[in-house]
Amino acid sequence: MNIFNSKNKDKLKLSVIFLILVLLLSFTAVKAEIAIPQPTNLKYVNDYSQVLDKPTVEYLVSVGKELEDKTTAQAVVVVMDSFQRNDPESYANTLFRTWGIGQKGKDNGLLILIAVKDRKWKVEVGRGLEGAVTDTFSSRVMEDVATPSFQEGNYSEGIKKAYSIFADSIAKEYNVTLDKNMKVSMPSSQKTKGNPVIGYIFITLLALDVLLNRGRVIRTLLNIFFWQSFWGGRGGGRGGGGFGDNSSGGGFGGFGGGSSGGGGSSGSW
Repeated sequence: MNIFNSKNKDKLKLSVIFLILVLLLSFTAVKAEIAIPQPTNLKYVNDYSQVLDKPTVEYLVSVGKELEDKTTAQAVVVVMDSFQRNDPESYANTLFRTWGIGQKGKDNGLLILIAVKDRKWKVEVGRGLEGAVTDTFSSRVMEDVATPSFQEGNYSEGIKKAYSIFADSIAKEYNVTLDKNMKVSMPSSQKTKGNPVIGYIFITLLALDVLLNRGRVIRTLLNIFFWQSFWGGRGGGRGGGGFGDNSSGGGFGGFGGGSSGGGGSSGSW
């Protein structure tokens, strides 16, 4: 009986040890998945793919320094070959957190992340800049200004223009003017003409609902829209706790230890 119990105990110990080893290996694998490079000494521009020309690099550093001097905000460009099989959101969050872009307590950092071979981009915004750089605004800047240049292989022009627009928006949020920043205008939104046939069908259906169904469908749709708008407006925020709580008080390469609110946008070309 004692021998039987002893064997069971040994099996249980082995099972526990095996489980611990599996968990440790899994944790190590997850941690090793996202390899974040060290920031360059240029701070505001980190071109690991060597696709930016010298004048653009000098311009980004100059504007980035002026922006930080006048607002404390940090706008950073990172260009690399690939996200290393990670999704852009996870990679950007991890890089933002690891470097600590923006000032601790203000969380006023901006990350423009480009993966050349993946042909993807991601804009990550700190909580303190979510008013100056909204999700919609960042998406429009990248899609309408940067992406057309990326498609032609002109990364310098695309990044330079996008950076200029973001820097200008941040400066306005802080009520300052950037003397070194060039003025870049956003392309006007092109309004597409709708199909008139669809409009006629829609109007006809509404009329039939009023005549035959006393407008019940319309009232139902309006109620649904009202409640979704009501609860959507009260929800606020973008996803739980933020990323990058650097308790040490600072990040790598002269960054201030800021964190990301998980906002921003992403896309491809």
